[in-house]
Amino acid sequence: MEDFVLDEVRHSTVDDLLDELLPEELDWQRLVRTYPIPAVLLAALGGFLLGRSHGPAVVAAVSSFAAVEVSKNVSDALGREIG
Repeated sequence: MEDFVLDEVRHSTVDDLLDELLPEELDWQRLVRTYPIPAVLLAALGGFLLGRSHGPAVVAAVSSFAAVEVSKNVSDALGREIG
């Protein structure tokens, strides 16, 4: 149940960010559904360019996020086994 709530929050955050960055008249969800392969290629190109220009910062952010998530999950698993 908790994972579902977190997924909803993440999904909502991504939607809010995209809605804020893109013009209101652009229905990006319809475009992705209609043209999935170009959408994936565009996302891959954007990720590549972002990685080239900000690679070390992105890697640092992703690794610290992963470390926090792993430690949280380990704490939860140990808490369930102990309690």
